[in-house]
Amino acid sequence: MTKKRMVLIVVSILILLSLFFTYWFYFSKPTAFPTNKQLATRINTLFPKANAETIQDTIELDSEHAFVPFISGEDNYGTSYWVWEKHKWKPSYIDTVGEPVVWKTDKDDPASFHIVWNIHPDDQISRANFYLIRDRGYHISSGEHTYVPQIQMEKNVRFEGKSYGTIQLPDDWCSFMTQSNKLALAQNPNRYNSSLIQDLSVYIGWMPLNDSNETTFPENSVNGSGFSNGDNHINFMRILDKSELEK
Repeated sequence: MTKKRMVLIVVSILILLSLFFTYWFYFSKPTAFPTNKQLATRINTLFPKANAETIQDTIELDSEHAFVPFISGEDNYGTSYWVWEKHKWKPSYIDTVGEPVVWKTDKDDPASFHIVWNIHPDDQISRANFYLIRDRGYHISSGEHTYVPQIQMEKNVRFEGKSYGTIQLPDDWCSFMTQSNKLALAQNPNRYNSSLIQDLSVYIGWMPLNDSNETTFPENSVNGSGFSNGDNHINFMRILDKSELEK
């Protein structure tokens, strides 16, 4: 065997091995999810302030994303957001509180968006109204006057005695967000970042309610501390007042 042929064989083997390990590292299917003990250890190692003591549940949003609510040693109700990445499960974000947020597991596909939460029981919130809103507006372009009406979509959720939960965005919300994004792209064709949501007048908010259907501020579920461990695509919501809503 000539030296040149030997070199070609070695190079071919190295290329095949490189392709194999690249696939194994980046594209292999997820392994079994960590145990509760492993989850708590991993959370506390990365973010000691979380002090996760009790893992409440593991909610799989898809094969590569899981929502894990927990209770800390100080009786805080926290949240962690787990992703399968580079051949391992890791928390992409950890929060010491559990106010509702929108988790975009695929930032370009509204159908993948979930609202997740872990509300402290002391806040005595029994249900929440979530809203997708586009503010009304008015603009002039090339001498043309355009009025943009307000859009308001509502989703009511009862917590059913559980502090935590998840919901996927309703189909009509997803359709509206997709169309809004297409319109924004058409109006800004040279914009570099095409991810949702581009229209800053479109947002998701919520209204916390108690058993008497009265708005209640979730004092124990907001203003916590968070730890980011890579890209997480989590959008925080603001609490809405009734005066901001269309009747």
